[in-house]
Amino acid sequence: MEQYIINRDKWASSIVEGKYFYRIHQKHVEAYGEKGANNIVQNVRATYYKLMQQLYTDQDENHNSLLVGKVQSGKTSNLELLTALAFDNGYNFLIIFGGYDKELLRQSTERFGSTFETAGGEDVLDSENPVLFTTNELTKGSLSINSLDPEFAKQLLEEERPIIITCLKRPPAMKAALRAISMVQESVSGIVPFIIDDEGDQASLNTAKDKARNSTPTYKNIVKLKQELQNPLYLSVTATPQANIFQEDISALNPASIHTVQPGLGYDGASIYHLSENQIVETIQEEESPLCVSESLKEAIYYFFIASAIKRMRATSKKEMRSDMIIHVDRTVVAHNSIYSSTHDMLEEIKQAFANEDSIDFYVNKLKKSYDKFIVEEVKCLYPFNNVLIKEISKAIQSTGAILQNGIGKHTKEKELTKLHKIYIGGDLLQRGLTFSNLVVSYFTRFAKSGGNMDTTLQRARWFGYRSKYLDLCKIFTTNDIAKEFTVLAEVEDDLWEQFDDLENGNLEIKDIIIQAENTKQKPTAKNKAKFKKVTFKNRWIKQKFIVINDDEISANNARIQELISSIPSWTPTTAGSTNETQTAKYAVFTAEQLIALIQSIDTAFDREPFYKRPLVELVGSSDIPVILMWSDDNNKMRYRSIYNDDAHDRIKALHQGANTTDIERRTYLGDQKVIVDPEKVNIQIHYVSPGLSKTMRLGKDQYMFAIYIPKNKIYFVKDDDRY
Repeated sequence: MEQYIINRDKWASSIVEGKYFYRIHQKHVEAYGEKGANNIVQNVRATYYKLMQQLYTDQDENHNSLLVGKVQSGKTSNLELLTALAFDNGYNFLIIFGGYDKELLRQSTERFGSTFETAGGEDVLDSENPVLFTTNELTKGSLSINSLDPEFAKQLLEEERPIIITCLKRPPAMKAALRAISMVQESVSGIVPFIIDDEGDQASLNTAKDKARNSTPTYKNIVKLKQELQNPLYLSVTATPQANIFQEDISALNPASIHTVQPGLGYDGASIYHLSENQIVETIQEEESPLCVSESLKEAIYYFFIASAIKRMRATSKKEMRSDMIIHVDRTVVAHNSIYSSTHDMLEEIKQAFANEDSIDFYVNKLKKSYDKFIVEEVKCLYPFNNVLIKEISKAIQSTGAILQNGIGKHTKEKELTKLHKIYIGGDLLQRGLTFSNLVVSYFTRFAKSGGNMDTTLQRARWFGYRSKYLDLCKIFTTNDIAKEFTVLAEVEDDLWEQFDDLENGNLEIKDIIIQAENTKQKPTAKNKAKFKKVTFKNRWIKQKFIVINDDEISANNARIQELISSIPSWTPTTAGSTNETQTAKYAVFTAEQLIALIQSIDTAFDREPFYKRPLVELVGSSDIPVILMWSDDNNKMRYRSIYNDDAHDRIKALHQGANTTDIERRTYLGDQKVIVDPEKVNIQIHYVSPGLSKTMRLGKDQYMFAIYIPKNKIYFVKDDDRY
C-alpha cells in the first residue's frame, strides 16, 4: 500500500496513510484476510476523518468521542489501525486505559506490543520502533512506567518513535502514570497526545453520590490527565454505551460525538444468537443452589465433550481443535470453588472410566442421551454416534481441564497451556473484555432478581464473536427468563445502532437518544453512573435496513409497487417537512386491504427485520393509511444511498435524508423524518433508492424501499435533563 493523501475540507490538513498504517494493515490482511482487513480500513478512515472534523470545528472544545462496537466484535483491531493512522499524522504519545483488571490490561499490552513490534529490554535503544510503557507486569516488548523519564522521552520523540503507555484503571497505577507523564509534559516539547479509554463505561465514570462536589478516584485521575495534556483527543470505547450516553451534563467525559465500529465479516452477535430461529439456546430449569453440579450442568458438560470431539474431527490444524466452555452461575468465590471442585472431580472420574474402561458404558449412555437431545440433525448426518465418534470423545475428555477463573484459582490457570479443551468456572472475571476464542458451550444462570442492568448483562455474553465455522455446535444453556431478557437486549442494541446511524447522518443529537424499556425488568445502567428516567414516547420511525440483492426479486418488487403507484389516478402534493411551503413529496390514502395486499406480495424486503410481514400486517390494522412517495416529480425521484459492501452484508447506511443544512436559520427542509401527512396514523414512506459503495460506484440494483411511522405509545428510557 503506497503512501497517499485523502483530501479533506479546508478546516484541516490532509490525512496521510503512511508507514504505520501500511504496516498494521498488512498484519490485518495476514490475520483476517483481504476482505476483513479492508473492512477495518473502511471503518477507520471514516472514524478518523470525523474525529479530526470534530477537533477543528467544535466550538465548545469538547474533544471527547464515544466509539461503540459490539461485544467481542474486534474493536481492538480497529483501535490498532486508528492508532497507526494517528501516528502517521503527527500524534506521538498514546495513553491506553486498558481495563480495571490486570488480566485485561495484560491482553491490551501484549496486543499493542505485538502489533506495533514495540521494543523492550536490551533492544530498546537500538530499535526504531515505538516504545511501550506499562503500569502492569512487564510483557515482551514493554518497559515499566518508571522507565519513562523526560530525557528518554525527548530522545524517543526526536527519533520519531511514538510512545505508548498502557495503564490499569486503578488509582495507584493511574497516579504512577500521571507522575511520569507530568514530568515529561513539563520538560519535553512536541508532544501530541491522545487517550484511548478501553471499556470506557467501566470504572471511568464518576459514580459519586453528589457529582457536582465529589469525584471517584479513577474519574478524578482521568480528568487530571486530560488537563495535564491540555484537552487531548479522548476516545472512550465500549460495546455497552448506556452509561456514557446518559451521563450527567457536568461530566468531563461526556462525548461530543458517537461513532460506530462496524463488526467484521462473519460476526455472530446478539441478533444471530437471540433474534434468529436457531437451536443454539437450550432452556433449563433454574437451579435452587449454584453450589453443586446439577443435572442440567452435567448435560451441558457431556454436550461439551461431544461438540469438542466433532470440532476435533473437522479440524485441519491442531489450533482448530481447541474448544472452551464457561460456567457462570454466581458472583461469589464460595460458589466458584464449590462448582470447580465438583466439576474437577466429575472430570477426573470420567477420565478414569475411559482410561480403564471402568463404567464406560454408563458414561457412553449419558453421552448418547446428550447427543440425541442437543446435536442438530445436520450435524448428526455427518457425525453419527458410533465408535469413531466415541473414540474422539475419549481423546477430548483426556485433554480437558477445569480452570478456576478468580484470584485464588491462579494455580489452575496453567491448564490453559496444557489442555486443548478448557472448562472455565467463575463470575465477574468471565465477563467484560475477556475473550474466549474457541467458546462452544456457555452455561449461564446468573441474573439479578431485580432485573439488573442492560450494559452489565450484555457484557456477560461471551458467546458473541466470530464463530461461523462452528456455530452449529455452539450452545447456551440458560433459563427461559434469561433467554427472554437477552432477546430484549438484542432488540435494544439493534434500535440503538439505528439511532447511531441517524446521529452520524445529522438526523439526531446525542441528548435525544432513547432506549427501549418495554418487556424488560432491566435498567439501562447502574443509577450511580448516569441520570435517566422512563417516559412514554410516540412518533417513532422504523426504516428498512437491508437492500434486496437478487435481481429477479428486485424486478418483481419494483413492478408490483409501480403497479400500485399507477393504480392511483392522482397523488396529492404535500409540503410536510418544508419551512417555506416547497413541495416535498406526494401522497395518497390507501385502504388497509390495499396495503396488506402489497406487503404480502413483496418478497424479501418485508421478510427481514425490522419489518417482518406478520407484525407489520398487525400494525397496519384496519384503518386507512397515508402512503407517501418521497419525490415531488418523476424526474427527481432517484436517491443514492450507501451500503457497507456489495455482497452478503447488504445493510443500507441510512434511508432517511437529514435536513438540508445544520444552520437552523437557513434550514428550508427539516429532513425525511418530518415528512408526515397524518401524525395520528401510521404513515408509510416509499423511497426509490440507488444503492452503492459511493455515488460513482452504484450497484445497478435500484429499488423501492420503505420507512414506517408509528404513532402508537411505547415506553423508553431517556436522559434525565428536565426536557420531559
